[in-house]
Amino acid sequence: MKTTVFTGPQKLEIHDVARPELLPSQVLVKTRAVGLCTLEQRFYKGSSPDSYPFLGGHEVAGEVVEVGSRAVTRARVGDVVCLALLTRCGTCYYCRRGMDNLCIHNMESRIGEQTPGPAGLSEYVAAEDYQVYTTDLPPTYDADWECRLCELALAEPVACVIRSAQTPPLHFGDLVVVQGAGIMGLLHAQLLKQRGVRIVMAEPDLRRQEMALQAGADWVVDPLHKNLSDFVRERSDGYGANAVFFTAGGAPAIEQALQGMAKGAWLCLYGSVHPKGPIQIDPNLIHYNEWVVTGSFSHTNSSFQQAVALIASRKVDTGMFVSERVAFPQVDYAFERAISPDTYRVVMTF
Repeated sequence: MKTTVFTGPQKLEIHDVARPELLPSQVLVKTRAVGLCTLEQRFYKGSSPDSYPFLGGHEVAGEVVEVGSRAVTRARVGDVVCLALLTRCGTCYYCRRGMDNLCIHNMESRIGEQTPGPAGLSEYVAAEDYQVYTTDLPPTYDADWECRLCELALAEPVACVIRSAQTPPLHFGDLVVVQGAGIMGLLHAQLLKQRGVRIVMAEPDLRRQEMALQAGADWVVDPLHKNLSDFVRERSDGYGANAVFFTAGGAPAIEQALQGMAKGAWLCLYGSVHPKGPIQIDPNLIHYNEWVVTGSFSHTNSSFQQAVALIASRKVDTGMFVSERVAFPQVDYAFERAISPDTYRVVMTF
């Protein structure tokens, strides 16, 4: 079979390797659709210079071709499944504390003994039984089926955002701010709307502002030309936002968010900051206002199950984020499109 190896910045190679030999606890899946996530995009751009070679691809939907003799799963040959390929070992310190999203083995090798990575950009994937999530999508093999597979491939980012959106103890009618209308910000809007809150989206780009309104934002503000704090307080009787979800914008956006938060509000740092650096914050504001500042990283087994159910029932629309589909093995073109600012998610099809 063919697999994709990241060998350096903007260097991708297609290697011919043996199809995985199935262990009794595993499920062999024919890859059908893979979303090119921000993680893989960073490897492609060279943001992780000491991390090559790497086997990328962790937003995967596919079709079961074999089930191991001891695999504990409902999956059967022919089923369409979503794969949560980042390892959750179940036995490390964090997994046993119920924090499997922080598993210390999440990037362990899947092909060979030396090369790390989830290896979803391959024609076949041998996934552990706990990584396989079944769907009720029948194998019709038509154009609509292919579109649905692309939607299901985005279960992983939905699962990550579910954890973030569920974190603050929000009430119906609360006012929240989402910073950044990239795919993660828009998924926040879709999911938070289902919690009955009012949503202010901070986004300077006009095209993304339109997408924010389609995703469920009540208002969109250009934070580069309008005072976000004043805008929020005008719509909350002067109190401010009950929660802010940072997905993009760097350190200045985080500092700006603090100016418009109500007492008892939560600041959820969903996105990372690149290049990394400090932010200016007065600790007394956290103390006297009883603010909660927290991070949200990756998904859990529970949030992934919820994500698959939401996409399968179309309670969440991931199709609106599929900007382009590219057939494997055109990986160089696919990644050039993925890092382009005019795309949300490019999906590689097999």
